[in-house]
Amino acid sequence: MNILMIEDDNYKAASLEEFLLGRVPGAQITFAPSLVDAIEAIEMSLYSLVLIDMAIPSHPIIPGEGSPMSLLAGGLEVLMEIQSLGRHDPCVIITQYPEIEISGIYYSLADSREQLKLELGCEVLDCIEYSEGSDKWKLALGEVLKTYENISS
Repeated sequence: MNILMIEDDNYKAASLEEFLLGRVPGAQITFAPSLVDAIEAIEMSLYSLVLIDMAIPSHPIIPGEGSPMSLLAGGLEVLMEIQSLGRHDPCVIITQYPEIEISGIYYSLADSREQLKLELGCEVLDCIEYSEGSDKWKLALGEVLKTYENISS
């Protein structure tokens, strides 16, 4: 399984990686810590699964080059890029925020999946709230993986 993980928090990325490799041994995980890195990775390869953090920086952090702009809805740009390429890579939003802003309105994670489809035409498998102190995200992501395995086999 070829997985793209769009995440700028190293601790969260390591936690997600550990979980994924425990569930999908041998998975090939590509990391993209910024919007620029994510767009480049998407243009270079197809993915079996794309994990998207909503709040990502615009560019990689390069010492002496200034700080990149933080994009609270940068994950939407990733979804729209996949859509504009006519691709259907399965995507899961995994964010530390309980809501997602879509077209200026905040939606709960439970409602975001449907709103993304209605307003932007973007399909996602699930929108999951990540919390380091909780196993809820693991249960939710585990269910997505299990369902996805059943769909793709």
